[in-house]
Amino acid sequence: MSSYTRFAAFFLCALGLSLPAPSEAKCRIKGPDLEIAGVKLTDSDSAVAVVGASPKLVESEDDLPHARFVSTNGSQELVLFAHYGAVEDEYAEAEVRYAGPEALALKDLPIESFKTARGVELGMSVAQVQALFGTCFKSRQKTGQELFFEYEVADADRDRELMAFGYPIYYAEYEFKKDKLVRFRFGFAYP
Repeated sequence: MSSYTRFAAFFLCALGLSLPAPSEAKCRIKGPDLEIAGVKLTDSDSAVAVVGASPKLVESEDDLPHARFVSTNGSQELVLFAHYGAVEDEYAEAEVRYAGPEALALKDLPIESFKTARGVELGMSVAQVQALFGTCFKSRQKTGQELFFEYEVADADRDRELMAFGYPIYYAEYEFKKDKLVRFRFGFAYP
C-alpha cells in the first residue's frame, strides 16, 4: 500500500468519524411552538392584540427585558421576553409558570390557561409533551421528583420551518415536578 493510499484511507476514516450519524442528523424537535395564547413570536401585531401596546418591560441582570402578565384566575404567569434592539411590542421568547403571590400585582389577561399553538399547558405529563415534540432532547434529572429537558434547533436560520425568523437558535425547555409540567419556556435565543 502506497503512502498516498494510506493517507487517503486515514483521511476518509477520520472524515467518517467526524460526520454525524444519519440518525443524529435527522433527530429534531417535531413542529416547534411559535405562539403562546395568541401571541406569535416576533409579531408585534398579535402581541398588541393580546397583551396591549407598550407594556412596561422589567430590566434584569439575569435575563432579557420582559413583560409579565397573570391569568384571569391568578394561577398562571406569562412572561414575554424582548430582545435588545427589537421592534416595540415584539417578543422572541415566552415563559409560562405557576404564579406566586407577587403575580397578583400584574396585569391580568382574559385567559384562564396560557396554552401554546401546539397545545402545551401547565399540568401536562412528560409523556404528553414528548408525544407532541418527540424525544430528540437534552435531558437531565435534577432530583428524584423533578425533571428538566430542553429541545434545540441549531442553525434555525437555515431550517425550513424557522428560517423566516432569522435567528440562529430556537429552543424549548420544560420543567416537571412529579410528572406534571410546572414551567416551560421557548423561543429564539438572543444572539
